[in-house]
Amino acid sequence: MEQVFVRAYAAHRDGRLDDAERGYRATLAADPVHVDALHLLGVLRHQQGQHAEAADLVRRAVDLRPDDAALQLNLGNALKALGQLEAAVERFRNALTLSPAFALAHYNLGNAYAVLGRHEDAMFSFGHAVRLQPGDASSHNNLGNAYHALGRYTEAADSFRRALKIRPGHAGAHNNLGMSLNALGDTEGALAQFRAALDVQPRFVAAHFNYANTLDATGRHAQAVAAFEAALALQPRFAPALFGLGNALVALGRHEAAVAPLEHVIGLDPKFALAWLALGTAHHALGRHEAAVRAFDEALRVRPELAAAHLNRALAWLTTGDFRRGLPEYEWRLDPAARDAAARDPVERDPVGRAAEIVQPASQANRLPRWRGEPLAGRTLLIQAEQGFGDTLQFVRFVPLVAQMGGRVVLEVQPALLPLIAPLAQAARVTLIAQGMPQPAADLHCPLLSLPLALGTTFDTVPARTPYLQAPAAYRRKWRGSLGGQAKRKIGIAWSGRIQKQENRSLPLAALDPLFALEGIDWIVLQPQLTDAEHAALDAHPHARSIHRPGSKVADFADTAAVIERLDAVVSIDTSIAHLAGALHAKLWLMLPFAADWRWFTGTDTSPWYPRARLVRQPRPGAWDEVIETVARELRDA
Repeated sequence: MEQVFVRAYAAHRDGRLDDAERGYRATLAADPVHVDALHLLGVLRHQQGQHAEAADLVRRAVDLRPDDAALQLNLGNALKALGQLEAAVERFRNALTLSPAFALAHYNLGNAYAVLGRHEDAMFSFGHAVRLQPGDASSHNNLGNAYHALGRYTEAADSFRRALKIRPGHAGAHNNLGMSLNALGDTEGALAQFRAALDVQPRFVAAHFNYANTLDATGRHAQAVAAFEAALALQPRFAPALFGLGNALVALGRHEAAVAPLEHVIGLDPKFALAWLALGTAHHALGRHEAAVRAFDEALRVRPELAAAHLNRALAWLTTGDFRRGLPEYEWRLDPAARDAAARDPVERDPVGRAAEIVQPASQANRLPRWRGEPLAGRTLLIQAEQGFGDTLQFVRFVPLVAQMGGRVVLEVQPALLPLIAPLAQAARVTLIAQGMPQPAADLHCPLLSLPLALGTTFDTVPARTPYLQAPAAYRRKWRGSLGGQAKRKIGIAWSGRIQKQENRSLPLAALDPLFALEGIDWIVLQPQLTDAEHAALDAHPHARSIHRPGSKVADFADTAAVIERLDAVVSIDTSIAHLAGALHAKLWLMLPFAADWRWFTGTDTSPWYPRARLVRQPRPGAWDEVIETVARELRDA
């Protein structure tokens, strides 16, 4: 009968598993306690994916020969395959107790620890494995994985490089080295490693995905789309790649195309909160605000504290003029304490107020109760500007209303706005200070953009009286007779503001040619900064004589205000210049993208904020030419 076992073992070694199984079973029929037949039949069943039977067979062999390290190892392998990781760890450790220099047991123990998330233990196990078998690329690779999981990226990269030195065509090590280089900030090196992995193994889905993610993270969104699509061609139901594809398309402004992959993600995993968030963002950009809110609702059903979903839902509500729901939700733009205050009061404003501390770095505000609209009763309120210049210019209109509530108001704004806002502050008896300067003692605190919530503002009660800002007298004198030009009309122009991620509020200088070609207009460039290319283009422009740049004479916003007060109108994209013109009661043509900021609402060419503003919207994403044509026609007919 021993010959039967020997032939079965030879068949097993040659890959003839059916013959091997028949031989092992024949051996066991004759000798039920044949340890090697039990063991190897268990190994064979493990190879065939029958892990429960494998564990039973190898356990019987272990019970008969408990001091055999190889049997302990293979029982651990079967248990690990069954998901019984702690039991597998015990068996691997038994093997090492019996044979401390058993490199494969160290290696398999490290793998079990890695699955359990015990990465430090995994690191020690793989460290033993590489010392015992320094020429094994897999041990170095897995040691690198443990280092990476522990955030020790330099050591991880060294381990992956050692694996590649041993086995230059190790696609997994190339991919893993790319991930560590990414974590170290070497994105170009990471991309090279992902490409190397794909050169070796073109169907390596993880490498396609990591390559795509890195391209997307470095702003190469079009290339990222192609790379995500390559991953999905190999694994169409790979949810992270579908999500990445959707995000890359959103970054390219291809929101309609992004909807399908994001909906596919959600179909695969309805609890993928970030996919719901991205889908809502795409719908919002397409003007489908109700669909956007539904998507944000689903994201929040899965992750109630997902701040971006709360904030984006607020923007969708505010865009449709729903201040009742939108303003409380808009508090999620702030820190956790302020969000908690909004969450306690999600719809109705608390008429008596509830103190909620918020965190503002380098400020006494982190020690002050939050003002919620209650009477000030002689107390001092610190109001602090936030976000950009345009936000301050728009929302400073609320400060005089607060100053009438029986307390002392301190307003902190950006230094560049101080001279411009000073007359308003003086008239309202508000103490004005610049950001970064010492703050006077205060009892309460409120961010500037939270004033509409505190005051119970609705769409119909926006304080729209303009002008509420004016250029100081000294600045008016400075700019008297300084604009130049002989044309009948002088119109200010601004075509680009502060460039931000996925910016849709700027247009190329060349797009303005139909405006510059209009007769009888001197154009005054109101942008405080121009690129070298823009200066060169304006110098060489066919209508250069009618395009004037105040340049370095503009020191701050009060200068710009004095210039605007001397103009017949302003044409601007959505930037601080537009808000300044509106606050000064200037005639304003505001050129808006298809998905405009919430404060311009939707479906209207007028603004409750600025009565003399004419809103000219893109009829579809990217259609700036049609916006320019409309403005040019209206200026020609005016």
